[in-house]
Amino acid sequence: MEILNDLPEEELLALDGFLAFLGVYEDEGRLEAFARGLFRLGMTGGVVVEAGAGLGRLSEVILEIVQPDRLFLVEENPFALSVLRRRFGLRENVEIVPGLVEDFHPPEAVDLLVQELYGPLLYDESLAALERLPFRPGRIFPDRGFLKAQVVSFETLGEDVLDSATFRELSGALVSDLFPDFEAWGPQKTVLAWRALQGLERREMDLSDLPGDVVVFGVEVWDGEEKLCDPVICPNWPFVFTPRTGNRFDLSFSYLGGLSRTVFRWTG
Repeated sequence: MEILNDLPEEELLALDGFLAFLGVYEDEGRLEAFARGLFRLGMTGGVVVEAGAGLGRLSEVILEIVQPDRLFLVEENPFALSVLRRRFGLRENVEIVPGLVEDFHPPEAVDLLVQELYGPLLYDESLAALERLPFRPGRIFPDRGFLKAQVVSFETLGEDVLDSATFRELSGALVSDLFPDFEAWGPQKTVLAWRALQGLERREMDLSDLPGDVVVFGVEVWDGEEKLCDPVICPNWPFVFTPRTGNRFDLSFSYLGGLSRTVFRWTG
């Protein structure tokens, strides 16, 4: 979906973010995986915060499975906030909180924080916000994540439109969902690992032992020892592709005011 007419920049950015929620909620695999994970977690009642509540579909799952005494839905997007108010405004145990979760000061101790702040490259959306919380929840769900990599040959992708020479023109670019039919996910390297309340761990990366000219990245969402999602199970977190032009690369992130910046470069 794309907005085709001119709008004030602030309104355009807010609408663009709002439309992104629609794509998230088309991913039934993601919602089902989170519902199973919350059921396995076995927590009921208490005070729950949902970070980035969006349009409220996961909020409904939380209310059904966790049955919190009080649920705070934290959301920054003004259009999503309107939806949340229409959807939950009459629920006595639900409070809608405008803003970013890292700016939220809950009035009481939080038992559980539920979040979907992962990006396709793990840390390229809002996971960093959880390291800036002004409160310490008793539990964060999900509480782990990984960015993994696989090296494949371009010929194995079965691409009919884009040839290998044209693909190589994308050198240095990380392109999501470029080959939407790719499902041969067999991760070979762990690039990044994240754990709630501990932060991000970068792994030293060397692809010299792997043949192939395409690097495929995929995020994996875990809670404890249970994997909830990868790009096959939850396609709204798509695979990311880049031409291989070396054996070593640097991938770094910065985060400010709800926005992330990603820097990628081959180093050898």
